[in-house]
Amino acid sequence: MTVLEQLEAMEDFTYVEKKIASYILEHKDEMGEMTISGLAAATYSSNAAIIRMCRKIEMKGYKEFRIQLVRDIERRQREQIPVNMDRPFYEKDSASDIVKQISDLMTETIRTCYEAMPVKELERAAQWIMEAETIYIYAVGDSMINAIAFSNRLIKLKKRAVIINQYGEGGAYIRNAGHQDVMMVISYSGRNILRKNYHAMLRRKGCRTILISSMDKAVGYDAVIRFPARESYETYGRKMATYYSQTSISYILNCIYGIAFAKRGKL
Repeated sequence: MTVLEQLEAMEDFTYVEKKIASYILEHKDEMGEMTISGLAAATYSSNAAIIRMCRKIEMKGYKEFRIQLVRDIERRQREQIPVNMDRPFYEKDSASDIVKQISDLMTETIRTCYEAMPVKELERAAQWIMEAETIYIYAVGDSMINAIAFSNRLIKLKKRAVIINQYGEGGAYIRNAGHQDVMMVISYSGRNILRKNYHAMLRRKGCRTILISSMDKAVGYDAVIRFPARESYETYGRKMATYYSQTSISYILNCIYGIAFAKRGKL
């Protein structure tokens, strides 16, 4: 338990120690500058009583207690602030702060996506993938990394996956796609999606299309798996990393793979 948590628990505290702890909890903002004499006067106790309380929670003395208490208070305040998906940490943050903030970001991302997941669309996408001869995956930028990882997983399902990038390969692959295939498009912002003429070609061929994106409106796709937008579109290409968007996409692809893996024995 942290120092703050031990103060809140007041386990095995005497009446005087509980009075000291209660005062500290009610005046947390003042503790950074509070001297032991000032605390003793405010709680009508003594320096010796405060030292005994500090040692009861395994602090060597009041100075160590106050430093650790302030750290605990600041940490809790950070935890209560919503995660900034565009800038989860800063240069001044310590390694332990960054580790905690990345953990909070990942946890918040998964929770946000889970609560918004269109499960029926995930099931439909997984079913189509299991029925398809070839799964074409169109992705650009950081999303390409997730696309490659997903295509590697599909090998375990004995499915053929083809990655299409932004360098003019789309037309050639799309002309080869047919009604027995699936085209999956991955784009956080929705800006890097298939051209309209490619869309029309796929529709004529009967190739099923799946979009994974945070964009509000998506027209022409057979299945749309949308997750909430939490990163700024304006700074998308300039931020330190695309933590939220790529964690969301990875989560969605893992869900599709998991559902498809479960379905393989039912086909």
